[in-house]
Amino acid sequence: MTRLMSRLMTFGFVILTLLTTPRVPLVIASEAGIDGEHIFAGVSYSSQHSLSSCDWSLPIPTYGLGGRTGATTREWNDTTWILHQCTRDGDSILVWIPEVSTETIAESSRDVVRERVPLLDQTFSPPASRGVVKTPTWFWVHPALWVPVSVTAQVPTPRGMVTMTTTATPESLEFHPGDGSGEVVECEGPGVPWTPLLSRVLSTDCVYEYPVPSSIRDTGVFRARLDVVWSVTWRTNLGASGRLPDLRLGTSHQLRVRELQAVITR
Repeated sequence: MTRLMSRLMTFGFVILTLLTTPRVPLVIASEAGIDGEHIFAGVSYSSQHSLSSCDWSLPIPTYGLGGRTGATTREWNDTTWILHQCTRDGDSILVWIPEVSTETIAESSRDVVRERVPLLDQTFSPPASRGVVKTPTWFWVHPALWVPVSVTAQVPTPRGMVTMTTTATPESLEFHPGDGSGEVVECEGPGVPWTPLLSRVLSTDCVYEYPVPSSIRDTGVFRARLDVVWSVTWRTNLGASGRLPDLRLGTSHQLRVRELQAVITR
C-alpha cells in the first residue's frame, strides 16, 4: 500500500510539473516547439499544418491527488497561452495555443511578406552617367516584375484553423532627384521603358527634368533614390480583411547631369 501511494504521488507530481513548468514558448513563430508532452503552436507559414485535424478540448489539470477543472494559462511577452488537448486518430497531445488578435497576426505576416518582396531592377534613360540638364530623364522597372507577392499564415484555434493571406502589391514609383529641389516625383505603375520610337508617341509620368547640372555638388553627382511603393493587404478565411502600412523598397543612384553648351562659329 505504501509503494502504491508513493507511485501515485510521484505520478501526480509529474503531471503538475508538465502543466506548470513548460519552457518559454516563442510568440508568433512558425509552428514549432516541443517540451516534454507539450507542443507550442503559433503562426505557421507551411502549406500544411499538422494540427488542422484536431478535435479540441480543455484538459483537466491534476494537482497532487486532487483535481481542478478550467483553463490552464500562462503569460509570456504580453501574450496569453492556453493549454488545449488535441485528439486525433485516437491519440491525444497537449498543445499551448496563443491568444492573438487578427491585427497581431497581420503585423507578423507583414514582416514575413517584406522578406519575400524582391528588390526590382531599375533603369534610367538617359543612363545614370549621361544625364542632361532640362532633358527628360525617364525611370522605370520592367513590367514583367510588377507582380504581387503573397504569404499565407495558419493559426490553430479551438474553433478550427484560421488562415490569413497577406499580399504586397506594387503600386507606384517614388523618385527623389537629390538636387536640393525638395521635389518628389510620384507615378502610378512601373513606368514606361524608353525607346526612340515610343518616346515620340507615348508620354509618362515617371520622368524628371534636372534644372541644374550635378557639377554644383562637390562629388559631381546627384544622390538620387528610386523606391517602389507596395500596398499591403490581408484577408482571412472568416471574411475579415484590412490594410497595413505601405512598404517602400528601392535603391540609391548617383546621377551625373551635364549642361550642354552651344558653340557658335563665324
